[in-house]
Amino acid sequence: MPEAAGGAGGLLDSLKALARSLLAIGQTRLEIISGEIEEQRVLFLREALLTVIAAFCLGMGIIFGAVFVILIAPAEFRAHVAALFAVFFFVACGALFAVLRAARDGRPKAFAATIQELGKDRDSLQ
Repeated sequence: MPEAAGGAGGLLDSLKALARSLLAIGQTRLEIISGEIEEQRVLFLREALLTVIAAFCLGMGIIFGAVFVILIAPAEFRAHVAALFAVFFFVACGALFAVLRAARDGRPKAFAATIQELGKDRDSLQ
């Protein structure tokens, strides 16, 4: 009987150790996921802000473009100033869209580190 009790205790200890290991792995994976979610949130907010600024610049360009057409009548330099503002905002809008596209194309795939770690876990269990 003492041998059976020792064997059961050893099995129970092994199961507890396995459970602790699985929980530690799960905790690590959750920490990785939470870090990646935070990173994605920051990237999204940055892109949203750039989009709003680009939309504002586009709107200002359209407004000043319309003002340019209205002010094209001979009034010395008013039309030229309005045209410069319109060109400025259109160029700013184009530059912001280029920055936005570069930021979107250059960012890593969402949850890439988590997917990689889970793949390593799967491979180690085989």
